[in-house]
Amino acid sequence: MRKASAALLGLLLASAALAQGIDGKWWKRPRIAQELQLSAEQTAELEKIFARSKPKLIDLRADLEKKQFDYDQAMLEEKVDRNAIETKIEAREGARAALQKELALLELDMKQVLKPEQRERLMRLRENARMRQQERRRRMRDEAMDEDAAREEPRRRRATP
Repeated sequence: MRKASAALLGLLLASAALAQGIDGKWWKRPRIAQELQLSAEQTAELEKIFARSKPKLIDLRADLEKKQFDYDQAMLEEKVDRNAIETKIEAREGARAALQKELALLELDMKQVLKPEQRERLMRLRENARMRQQERRRRMRDEAMDEDAAREEPRRRRATP
């Protein structure tokens, strides 16, 4: 259960990072800036929007991590109080929702800086990145399954008379 919670948190943070680009500054990545044909004014405005939102995002991520930690610790206790756990789940999910809301509003503010054709190109780039990431995950999962099967094979041979 603890590993699943940590994995979910990691997935959330990774997806937020992917949605915003490395360190949240996708507009500073040369390939993306060139593909979108960002002007200097647009880049400056995106930087201002990001700088305005970053402190709040830091606080929201920290709050989510704290709530996740509280939940994890409560789940490790010998005697678990269902109501207390439910309260911690609600607090954690409220923190997650607040972070997701802020990220969505940041994305909305940034999209307002882009021209319609730039928004379309950005959506295509993100979709392509999402598909590549899914493919990498699928390959890694398949490789791990192949490795597990290869390790199991000698055991099966020894067990079979």
